[in-house]
Amino acid sequence: MHVRIQLLRRPETFLAALRGDGWAVECGHDGAVCARHPQVPDEGSARSRLHGLGLLTSGSLRIEFCHARPGEGAG
Repeated sequence: MHVRIQLLRRPETFLAALRGDGWAVECGHDGAVCARHPQVPDEGSARSRLHGLGLLTSGSLRIEFCHARPGEGAG
């Protein structure tokens, strides 16, 4: 499971929050980032963690939940 996030404003603030919570963040396409967390195996867990950071309902982000492909693993 990974999360694709398009940062619409002040990306450094959101990236710092994600990294501080243990998310591994990589640059993606079109200015979006791909984030994975070792303790997030599914969408529900991802939503819970992002909600705890105050990011789930932020109007400054667009979040897409991407399920693992076969052979990709949970990490």
